[in-house]
Amino acid sequence: MDKNQKVVFLIRHGNTEYNEKKLFRGRLNIPLNSTGIEQAEKTGKFLKGIKFDLIYSSPLRRAYETAEIIKKYQSNDMEVLKEEGFTDVSFGEWEGKSYDEIQSRYPEFFRQWMEEPYRLVIPGGETLYDAQDRSWETLKKIISEESGQAIAIVTHRMITKLLISKILDINESGIWKINQDACCINIFDYMYETFFVSKLNYNFHIVDIKESFFRID
Repeated sequence: MDKNQKVVFLIRHGNTEYNEKKLFRGRLNIPLNSTGIEQAEKTGKFLKGIKFDLIYSSPLRRAYETAEIIKKYQSNDMEVLKEEGFTDVSFGEWEGKSYDEIQSRYPEFFRQWMEEPYRLVIPGGETLYDAQDRSWETLKKIISEESGQAIAIVTHRMITKLLISKILDINESGIWKINQDACCINIFDYMYETFFVSKLNYNFHIVDIKESFFRID
């Protein structure tokens, strides 16, 4: 690999109780459940042949636990680096509430969330523009400042979707067309100061190919 080329593995964390109950997570510091731990173990085993130079993680527990399990299968000793820029979107008053509850209590906000998500200002939360800007700036900083060539980043569903949207120049309405399953792996080559997509939402280390379709969570 050319010294100026890097490969970024963008990984969503494993399942939590809140994922299974379809509750908004945001900044709540939720641990992996037993399913999430199993998913992270499968991911670590699948990636053990990749010698990561660096592993970054959102500081939230569900992402950091996933990253630590992935690190366990690496042959080289390293520290998982917590990075605030990859923290999940702040959902403010919505955190801990179900999709149905939000739709019932905040019907106009929920309509906007589904139709114009970037423009929505969640009470007490942040916009997707803000979350995309901070995560994108963090990714660019890592790419420009770190010498490592194989980099893993463990973060959250909305952050991976926002970064993928930025890399692929997907417009605002396209974010709901990007699936990101638990512990999925996205792979990007970085060269010539540009990201090139190699894999998106790869999850066949977790589920059978026939089970992977039409699973939206």
